[in-house]
Amino acid sequence: MGGRGSFVNVDANDFTFKLGGQTYVSKGMIDNVKVIEKIGGSSIPVSAPFLSHSPNRIYATIKNGELKHLTFYDENHRQTKSIDFDHMHDKMQPHVHYNGQHGPNSKSDPPTISDQVIINKIKSRMRLK
Repeated sequence: MGGRGSFVNVDANDFTFKLGGQTYVSKGMIDNVKVIEKIGGSSIPVSAPFLSHSPNRIYATIKNGELKHLTFYDENHRQTKSIDFDHMHDKMQPHVHYNGQHGPNSKSDPPTISDQVIINKIKSRMRLK
């Protein structure tokens, strides 16, 4: 999604978009989860989209064959829950943050059993590490 939430060229099936200076490409859907991949070798950490293009969406963000984030959005397109796989927080990896709160003092939990079902399905179908 470009600066206004637009893709590069939908008519040519080019679903590349820029987010915070990073380039992503849509890899498709797995059930109700939109899989996006960060492309390029930038040293900028991979970010999950802060807002969703669609209401009640789940995004799986991958880079270099690894799942980096699984992010859940509400009917207003805002993050409600983000599972981070990239780093440790409260001695947990992966860990869950709520409502877009990712600071060092933010609350985190381990993924739930239902989260783990989604995680396993995405890793299996996308052949991720």
